[in-house]
Amino acid sequence: MEKGEFLKYQYLALREEIKETKSRIFQTMGFGLIVVPASHFLSQAYKIDTVTLTLPILVVVVALIYLAENNSLMRCGRYIKHYIEPEIDDVLGWEEWLETKSCYDTRDVDKYLSYAFYLLCFVYFAGSVFLASRFAFLKYGVMPTALLLGVYVAIGIWFIIFLLRNIRISTTTEYDCQNIP
Repeated sequence: MEKGEFLKYQYLALREEIKETKSRIFQTMGFGLIVVPASHFLSQAYKIDTVTLTLPILVVVVALIYLAENNSLMRCGRYIKHYIEPEIDDVLGWEEWLETKSCYDTRDVDKYLSYAFYLLCFVYFAGSVFLASRFAFLKYGVMPTALLLGVYVAIGIWFIIFLLRNIRISTTTEYDCQNIP
């Protein structure tokens, strides 16, 4: 197979992977919007204590799944930008254009979508921590609730730090921790 033909097939396969990943991102967002309130409702309706107590973890898991999909998307774009587009002379490729400095940020859509999802996750996390803590206080008392709240706060702090360290690579193909394509 000649190099040009290989690059073409590779590009088409990566674009298809990007399309499927975008679909999974929106499915994850929809799942996150529905599953947390539905889980709380079911835990209350069927008196399933463990669901109420683990809702904050569920929120973090959904956010991590979203981040993984978004990083997968950017990984494909990064590969296209650094290994396929440079092989085509005199053409400004899509991924390179997205990173071109201009009077507006061409990655705004990606950033706004991520920010909206993480804001929703923050609200869901805070709300689920409140609900789980209130439930634990009413059922188990002060000490178990304080311990549980400490665990939730630790998980929340860890996730915020993790998110801040990783959000940039999920919204740009420019960033690389070692500046190597």
